[in-house]
Amino acid sequence: MTVYELLQVPTLSGFKVISGELGLHRKISTVTVIDTPDGFNWLNGNEVVITTTYASRDSEASFCEFVQKLISRNASALFVKTGRYLKEVPQRAIDLSNAYDFPLIFCPGRYSFADIITPALSSIIATQAAELKEASLIHEKFTTLAINDNTIPEILHTLSSLIHRPSAYVDTVFKNIYFSENEHPALSALRRLPYSEILSKIAETDTFEQFVVKNKKRRFGYILIFREQAETPKSEWEINIYKTAVENAAVVIILRMQVLISTNLIEEKYHSSFVEDLMLHNVKTKEEIHTRSQLYDWDLSGGGCAVIIDINNIKKHYLQKLDPATNDKLQSYTELIFDSSITYMTRSFPCAKYYQQSDFISFLLPGKEASSARPALERVFAELRTSLAGIVPFTVSMAVGSYIDDVIDIHQSFEQAKNVIQIIYQLQRFDCILFYEQLGIFKLLISVSDQKETIEFCRKYIAPLKEYDSQHNSTLIETLQTIVNCGWNVKAASEMLFIHYNSAKYRFQKICEILDLDLHDATLHTEIELALKIYMIRNENI
Repeated sequence: MTVYELLQVPTLSGFKVISGELGLHRKISTVTVIDTPDGFNWLNGNEVVITTTYASRDSEASFCEFVQKLISRNASALFVKTGRYLKEVPQRAIDLSNAYDFPLIFCPGRYSFADIITPALSSIIATQAAELKEASLIHEKFTTLAINDNTIPEILHTLSSLIHRPSAYVDTVFKNIYFSENEHPALSALRRLPYSEILSKIAETDTFEQFVVKNKKRRFGYILIFREQAETPKSEWEINIYKTAVENAAVVIILRMQVLISTNLIEEKYHSSFVEDLMLHNVKTKEEIHTRSQLYDWDLSGGGCAVIIDINNIKKHYLQKLDPATNDKLQSYTELIFDSSITYMTRSFPCAKYYQQSDFISFLLPGKEASSARPALERVFAELRTSLAGIVPFTVSMAVGSYIDDVIDIHQSFEQAKNVIQIIYQLQRFDCILFYEQLGIFKLLISVSDQKETIEFCRKYIAPLKEYDSQHNSTLIETLQTIVNCGWNVKAASEMLFIHYNSAKYRFQKICEILDLDLHDATLHTEIELALKIYMIRNENI
């Protein structure tokens, strides 16, 4: 209760406010008696203090000091029994009371301490009991919702029935919005907004109060409560009940969101497993594809193509000794890249399916439209690059396999996309989108890379250098590849390798000696270049 409310208790008649009227709104936690010079030391704040002024009977200055100490200890008011010891309240104390809005109240001598303390504490305890009872009922209602696995709209409806205002919940995990009712004009206006505009529009107005729904690890969304245009001031009791209802609603929504997230993770695991089986050719019959796709309500009756979005060179960081903080950062970067990839891909290809690995995410684009998806994929890649620029320290590459007429053979498109990624790494052409059809001669070499004659041709030029590098911890193959990339210009290669020109010439000569070839002869260049390309395609498996 407040000091003003205490003075309205019927049994407390004859009390008179001497000064500090502007402080009558102060809250009261309890009522106590102080008649010793140092009694204020035991105050905790918000007490109404009663005194007979016995401790200040000899000095008005000591009474003023006593009032100052009560103010400093955040007492709520001072009830003074004057006449017996201190004849009247000093003007200095009145001025001090007014300056700090600290109520000084005359207490008639006929009242015992119990006459004041008992009704005050009874009123405080009754208010607290009523508040606790209401809070318990609120908790019981929301506990029932949690136990019965009620939906978020049902949780909002319960909240609104308690606070008598319509409400909504913006789910930032699954990008949804829920409402407590359907008819309210303010909620209808929200319903018409695209999800992406809801929070920004709310920030521009004062139509809704906004409460964050989160735990220590994650933010789940926002509860929005409609704000009446002409609100009547709430009592402390009403404010506490309002906060209790919102807090309980937030807790139950968090529990519901955690169930939805867990369910979604399980579903994604099964979906991802199916896509992975298709990509890796672990599904051997059309009947299995039909049965599993029907289970997830997917249409995989036609063809499609595979797309890989690779995080360039992130695995290099896992070859180093990582501390937990760096590992957490790498995981957060990976999650952000994958989430962004899913967002942009599914926006342009709503039927896209995907599965994730540690450093890349693969998409299956089902349907005939995948055969002409190149412009859309180029647009998606441009949007993805723009969204990640300056946020993550990694670039990404997109590799696209050919369109396949039947999804049962989608593993062929996936293998093509993997080959494209491999070529991207070998050519160091990161931060790009590359289609299998763009590989040129690499397409031909990929088609014959597993043949015995191709492997023997590659080994003739590569195996001796690989063996030498292994024995001497050298990099002759890398040097040769750089020289080839520089158009057989040794000086340009030395600059690219950041070594002295004489060192590059020495390495080139060593390569010639090991292969027993004069590589100054341009007629040999084509064979060397083909051998290196096959070596790339076979992922150094020679």
